Amino acid sequence: MAVDDPDSDLEAQYAEARDLLDGLAAEFLDSDRTRVVIVPGNHDVHWGRARSAMTRLSDCPPGIARKALRPDSMVRWDWEDQHAYQITDNGLYDSRFEHFRRFRTDFYSGLESGPAVHENDLIAAEYGSLGLVVVGFASWYGNDCFCRVGEIDRSALAASQRLLTASTAPIAVAVWHHGLDGGPQAQDYMDRRAIHKLIDYGFSLGLHGHQHYPGAAPFELRLPNLTSMAVIGAGSLAVGDDELPAGELRQFNIVVVDPDSESVKVHVRAMSPAGVFLGSPRADFGGETSITLKLAHSPVRPERPTATLLLDEAMTATRLGEFEKALELVPKIVSPAHSSQKRKIEVEALEGLGRHEALLDLIRPPQSPDEAIRAISLLVDSNRFDEAELELKRSSGLLNPAIANDLAAHIAGSRMLL
Repeated sequence: MAVDDPDSDLEAQYAEARDLLDGLAAEFLDSDRTRVVIVPGNHDVHWGRARSAMTRLSDCPPGIARKALRPDSMVRWDWEDQHAYQITDNGLYDSRFEHFRRFRTDFYSGLESGPAVHENDLIAAEYGSLGLVVVGFASWYGNDCFCRVGEIDRSALAASQRLLTASTAPIAVAVWHHGLDGGPQAQDYMDRRAIHKLIDYGFSLGLHGHQHYPGAAPFELRLPNLTSMAVIGAGSLAVGDDELPAGELRQFNIVVVDPDSESVKVHVRAMSPAGVFLGSPRADFGGETSITLKLAHSPVRPERPTATLLLDEAMTATRLGEFEKALELVPKIVSPAHSSQKRKIEVEALEGLGRHEALLDLIRPPQSPDEAIRAISLLVDSNRFDEAELELKRSSGLLNPAIANDLAAHIAGSRMLL
């Protein structure tokens, strides 16, 4: 006779989830796991361990209706057997999160940098070149087989404020699982007052799932400065058919954050009858398959440097010989008006660092006589004479005849000396 083994079942499910995440990272992120931020949901809670950590009470405590749904309460109510329970084994109760914690630790193991897990399952990742800091919250505080309310531990909220204070990224993104709305018979959603705190701390974008249908709307905290957050809910790919809301299909979001325009665009892709994912027109998006929301700049976040300021800083770094710093700044300069200056800085920095192959990749094909001469000279210096001759032919329109003749003689002479 087979014996139920929920721990083995969970291990198998997490192994399957790891294969999926590894595959997605390989397909879209060149297997860079530092760009994957994992947060837990209600399905990561081991209900068996939670139930085993409780003792049934002979009498129903006063105020059970209120206490049973408070995440920080030690009392629960089981509607099926009409009895109250008390959490009596705190260690076993906390171990209901063990499988997920082990899974996430294993996923990030071996990385030199990337998302870091802090107290109370808080996870944070800084993406400086994108101007983003992402903080993931566990909205499972107090969540178990009898209490399905979504909540974030207050200490995790406080820790997120400390993390944001240490970050210089202008846009802060919060990620959690539970939705913010529920019907009159539901309890498995999160109190909006937690989001008030996140907005107050400086988060301007929130991402969550759980509700199995997409939605995107500005959620405002009506302070005197009208600071707001764009909150985006995701649909579901793998939920059972009976759990899909009426009229909704299996779906996912593509969320595009544009730090320069301080906006976010949400695209919804839903499964067609043929099993193909297509753009899904949404009534709440005005009949479109996407919607663009403004990311209000939080007054407590640093201002994003202008392209002119970044360009000036990169030019100064190059002049001072700080070539690594210059190369770090170049990708942040996105204005087309500065493309030629940006390229010149990158050329000088790569040459200063002696990264000749990277420099050749950048300046081939050359865009100026100087770049053509530099490319040909680098090829000659590395004894790649055939490539140098080919580059000379390709660059004939950039070079005057006298310089072209000198380069041809230089190639021939260097070939003879080898």
